[in-house]
This record gives sequence, C-alpha cells and structure tokens, in this order.
Amino acid sequence: LGILPVDCPAAPLTDAAGAGYVLFTSGSTGWPKGVLLSHENVLHFVRWTVERFGVTPADRIGSQSSLTFDLSTFDLFGSALSGACLVLLPDLLKGFPRDVVEWLRTERISVFYAVPTLYQSMLHKGGATGAELPGLRVIAFAGEPFPTAELKRYTELFGNVEFYNLYGPTETNVCTFERVDHRWDPRDGLSIGRAIDGVRVELVDEAHRATRDEGEIAVSGPTVFLGYLTDGELRPLTTRISPDDGSPAYLTGDLGHYGADGKIYLRGRRDHQVKRRGYRIDLYDIESVVQELPEVRTCAAVWTESAPGEGRIVLYAVADGMTRTLLRRAVSAALPRHMVPDDIHLVGRLALTGRGKIDREALASAAPTQERDHGRR
Repeated sequence: LGILPVDCPAAPLTDAAGAGYVLFTSGSTGWPKGVLLSHENVLHFVRWTVERFGVTPADRIGSQSSLTFDLSTFDLFGSALSGACLVLLPDLLKGFPRDVVEWLRTERISVFYAVPTLYQSMLHKGGATGAELPGLRVIAFAGEPFPTAELKRYTELFGNVEFYNLYGPTETNVCTFERVDHRWDPRDGLSIGRAIDGVRVELVDEAHRATRDEGEIAVSGPTVFLGYLTDGELRPLTTRISPDDGSPAYLTGDLGHYGADGKIYLRGRRDHQVKRRGYRIDLYDIESVVQELPEVRTCAAVWTESAPGEGRIVLYAVADGMTRTLLRRAVSAALPRHMVPDDIHLVGRLALTGRGKIDREALASAAPTQERDHGRR
C-alpha cells in the first residue's frame, strides 16, 4: 500500500454504524458488489460456530481460504475468540492435494473448513483417510453443493469426525447448518438444515410472504449485512418478510423446499434455471442426477446462449473409466428426454475460480477442442 498512489480522499460512511469490513461477491451472477458487514455480523457467527464445534485452545484450525472469501472469517475470528491455534496453509500447496493432506497431518489440524471441491481432490488425489488424519475431528464445508456419493465416502472413511454442511451467501455469512450423521443415506438427499441460533430463515413467495411451499430462501437477523457499497454510497436493505419481525431481510436467490423432517433442501437458483423448447429446466437438477452415476466424480451443467432466449445445455464431467459415448448413454438413460444436455464433454478437471469453486462462467464461455485439455486451459 505504501507504493500505491492514493489521491482520492474518501468521505467516512456516516450512515454505517458498526461497520467492520467489506467483502466483494464473486460476480458469478453479475457485476461484483461490495458487501458491507458489521462487527456484530461476524461476532454472532463465530460465537455460534465456536460453541457448536466445541473449539478450545487445544484445537488447531487449518486456514486455507483467501482473506477475500468469507470462509476465512471463521478461521481468523474463531481462533481469536477461542484461543485455538490458527495454522495457515501455504499458497504453493493448494494445487497439490497430496501435499495438502500431508500438511493437515504434520500440522495436526483438528478443525478444517473448506469448499467441497478441495475435499474431493483430497479424497481422489491426496489419499485422505481417517487413519491418515487421526487428529481431524471437525470437517466443515460450504460454498457449493457436495456430491452426495463423495460425501458418503468421507463419512465412511472418517468414522470419528463431525461433518457440518454450512450454508449462506456472502451477504449473510452462515445462516443454516446441518450436522451430517454417519448413518446418513445419500438417497435421502443432503439438506442445508435449519437456521443457526438467533437467525430467521424462511422460504418466501413472490410477495415475500413466508410459505411452507417451495420458495426463495430469505434471511434476517444478526448475521445479515448492512448493505451494498456502490461508489462509496451505502445501499441498505429494505425488503421485509411477512409476518414482519422488524428486521430487513436478504433474498438469497436460492430456491428451497421443506422436507418431511422440517429441514430445508436446496432446489437450485432462480438464475440457474433455463427455458429450452418450452420446458423450464434447473441446471442443478441435471448435475444432481449425473453425480449419482458411480463413475462420475464431479460435473457441471452450463447454459451457452446463442441468441436472446436461445441456447444449449453443455455438461462437463470428470469421470473414471468412461468414454464420451458411454457417458452420453448413461446420462440419457438417467434423465428425462427434455433435460438431456445438448453437448457432453469429458475433462480431466473442472475449471475453478480463485476461491476454489467451479468456474461456471469460464465453462460456459469455453469451446474445448480436445476432450481432456479443457481443465488445463
């Protein structure tokens, strides 16, 4: 910062009492926005997490997230609050799953919070097992769906570890959680659970009324951000959920429904739905079905638009022992005809964002000419 010219004086945010820090959304669904969070936002989250995970000064928290990614808030503030040791994963190891597993072992990491993509690479290329990592007692994940077959494999390999599925966009940090039982059956689906203590999470209809039917996930309470920053101006939240509890709510854009167990299950995103040949299709539905195929390790379905309102569904998959023809047959047998992708590509790995998530924008704009070359490009 000392060598960067800063010659534009900034006015203080007089209407943002309690402001603590700014994170930018990834921009995967539009232009990145500055998310202004308060001290109370992060404190409420880490107090809950430290208590739920039972973090003590005896723990060693492994930190692999960038400071620009909200997963890092647990690492930093959770360790400070509990007195646990914070251990930073060197950047140069992140691309090498076996080195990450070795780092977890030698550093005796007991609590680890990461995106599912990293856990998958640790499983398939890093040799991660409970015997290899005996000190690990909490595995938490967030940021993207965890393929159910892969998660089940983890629960089998790590019999003494507690697994937590944490859900929440940058604007709310974590707002719901599900502790994944070792007896969990992938055929039941993976829920995002229930709201964390003190936070209100509702499914709402188009009029922002709480509903028991399928609806958009809305969040209000102490973890919800203060508002968006645009050119130094704060744009606070104004949406309210009916019945109104007095707190502004954030509409996540994620769709969900209640299961028979009363927990919330994701149904995709409003902006992840496409209309093709008269059918409305959720791309996450395609992915969830394809990921159930035993040979498929991970996949991503993307929409490539050729003209306004027109386009093609393209599926990228990482699979073992399959040819493109065999994969297309399996996918065609598993999906209704109107949901079968127009193109299917086998790749060595999926393109990732700087935060370790699947880079859907890069996939949607790609035109691979060599079946196993896309991941490198």
